[in-house]
Amino acid sequence: MAKAERRGNPLGWIVLGFVVGAVAALGVILVVSAGVGFESSGYEEGAEVRTTADDAASAATVRTPAAQTPPPAVAPEPEKPPVVEAPPATPKPAPEVDPQMADDAAAAGMTSRTRQ
Repeated sequence: MAKAERRGNPLGWIVLGFVVGAVAALGVILVVSAGVGFESSGYEEGAEVRTTADDAASAATVRTPAAQTPPPAVAPEPEKPPVVEAPPATPKPAPEVDPQMADDAAAAGMTSRTRQ
């Protein structure tokens, strides 16, 4: 009797390989970021470089605000009545309608727009 071979979908092995690879990558990232075993890597942090802006920012957080006098009260100005402009005496002339636009509007059933 011949031994039956199982030929199935390798999707399970692909998913398992992906999961194992992702876990291994996260483990390597964790070890490298924690610095385990890398104490003598030769990288030393230099002295902190401070700028004038850094000094001003730290001084501003420490300094207490001086007592400020409130601004003098300003009396509100009396309200002025709104100015209403009169409509123009002569109405604006109707815009000229292009004959081609009138034909297109009539063809589309918009005849009220073609009247002047």
